Amino acid sequence: MKPVPPSGRATAIRDLLARDLVCRDIVQYLTRNSEAADTARGIAEWWIGRDLASTQEALLKLQEYGVVQSYPVQDNTFVYVYAKNPILRQSLARYLQGLIAPHPVERF
Repeated sequence: MKPVPPSGRATAIRDLLARDLVCRDIVQYLTRNSEAADTARGIAEWWIGRDLASTQEALLKLQEYGVVQSYPVQDNTFVYVYAKNPILRQSLARYLQGLIAPHPVERF
């Protein structure tokens, strides 16, 4: 994947979350638990209840977009955390809130 310019990064992240439900599940968890950190296996099993392969794939995508960061802990095991960028966090929280906010019902 080629680098996304900063001006288009927010749109690219929203597009990713709109089409990739595993990525969205991870980001929803992180917006509610911003200091959480875990391995791909822990995220798959405890955070989002998904299979390991799709969780690893989603984490790599989110890492490419700067949403999560990874830190090696041993051998080929990494711990993933929410990026510390407060503007990114606020933008994602607003986007996700818009997805779950009830839409007003028109009455005639």
